[in-house]
Amino acid sequence: MTEFQDATRDAAAAITIHKIAVERTARYATAGAEPADTTTLWVVFHGYGQLASEFLTTFARQVPKATRVIAPEGLSRFYLELPRADGKHLARTGATWLTRDDREDDLRDALGMLHAVVGQEVDAILEARGDVPAIKVLGFSQGVAMSMRWVADVADRGVPEEGADVATHVLWAGGLAHDVSDDAMKAAWNGTVVQVVVGDKDKFATDSFRRTLRKRIDAMGIAVEEFTFGGGHRLDDDVLRKLL
Repeated sequence: MTEFQDATRDAAAAITIHKIAVERTARYATAGAEPADTTTLWVVFHGYGQLASEFLTTFARQVPKATRVIAPEGLSRFYLELPRADGKHLARTGATWLTRDDREDDLRDALGMLHAVVGQEVDAILEARGDVPAIKVLGFSQGVAMSMRWVADVADRGVPEEGADVATHVLWAGGLAHDVSDDAMKAAWNGTVVQVVVGDKDKFATDSFRRTLRKRIDAMGIAVEEFTFGGGHRLDDDVLRKLL
């Protein structure tokens, strides 16, 4: 090694990483029925670089009567453009669910936030109506894997604090979570209608991607309803209207 490399290695070895739990303020967006009028609650998970409010706009155009849609937002936000001297990169922000850095900590924080958000919404509906709503889930792009982690965690808790099982789980243009076992998902999807949606021009959902996804779900013995639309990596109004 060079003298510089030796110094860099020694400096890295002298650094200690510390962790401390702190309180975070999370946010989520809602559209559709008020709690007193809600019989169906959709929990929808945005994709990489999206914000809950912008993601929910497509749902707001389609949401039927007696349906409430909630979109939790990933806890990590960032500027979508690289820094520019004129400051224009500050105009657009996005959020993400997880990265590979401190993944387990971020996952624990995200799941805790999701349980709190859904629990609060279900409690409000239960208080207003006296009935627990049917809970349905949709994940888009990166949100597919995050939605699977949450659904699996709800099932693993035995009696979910949200008060209801997941009736429908829509996997829209996203890969399956690699950190959730097939056995865990099979158990979580017991009694759940699983639906897969992809656009026929989606550059991320290639034929190989679709075969791999279907092969894994088939291996779990889970029946799947498939929907395809003409378009790329996005939500589609017509398909979304049918699903909602």
